[in-house]
Amino acid sequence: MKTFALLAISGISLCAAPVIKAQKAESPWTFGVKAGINSSTFNIGNGSTPNNTDGIIGFNGGVTMEYALRNGFFLSSGLEFTTKGADNGTSSYLSPAPNSLTYTLSKDSRRLKYLQLPLTVGYRVPLSKDVNVTFNAGGYFAYGISGKGTYETWEVSRNEDGTTSVTSNRYESKKSGDTDYGLLGGVGLEYKRFSFNFNYELGLRTLHTGSASSGMNTGWKNRNAAFTVGYKF
Repeated sequence: MKTFALLAISGISLCAAPVIKAQKAESPWTFGVKAGINSSTFNIGNGSTPNNTDGIIGFNGGVTMEYALRNGFFLSSGLEFTTKGADNGTSSYLSPAPNSLTYTLSKDSRRLKYLQLPLTVGYRVPLSKDVNVTFNAGGYFAYGISGKGTYETWEVSRNEDGTTSVTSNRYESKKSGDTDYGLLGGVGLEYKRFSFNFNYELGLRTLHTGSASSGMNTGWKNRNAAFTVGYKF
């Protein structure tokens, strides 16, 4: 009797093991990590002074989370650290008197650090057993950890008596806690557990409103292109 019971238990265990393994393998949740570089700039809104905005290179990294839906669709999210910013320059001429001329240059630089939470809907297209192409679209919410602004001016004046004078000023400000949100979309290539992704982020929130006379352009919004390499566990 004991022998029969042991054989029965062993048989049930052998039959149940593949089922349990299959259930674990079919979990809709996938977790991973990623890291990459950013190419960010600003979109300057209406009412700003004439500008020349130069983008900067930053970086990003964090953890990823994916939930599989049906027919190749999936939800993707995670938590990441990311840096953004840009340099915005302006120039102007002023002739206060017939024989005098003043040329002014200014540069407004911003460096921003965020904790960012993306949420997208994706679609996976298998190309082979180990290779997939993915597409995703959605939005993001970002909390500002820190922000640094630097405003510099250089003024060159030619006076009526023919002499030239040069003056310069530099102002710095630090701020944290600003939030940002916007839309994002991208495309990726997966090879086994590795992924290579490109995403573009379109910020919707106006992060600053100030007067041009104070050196701050009005109505700028984040724009960011992110290139990342990921690994899924």
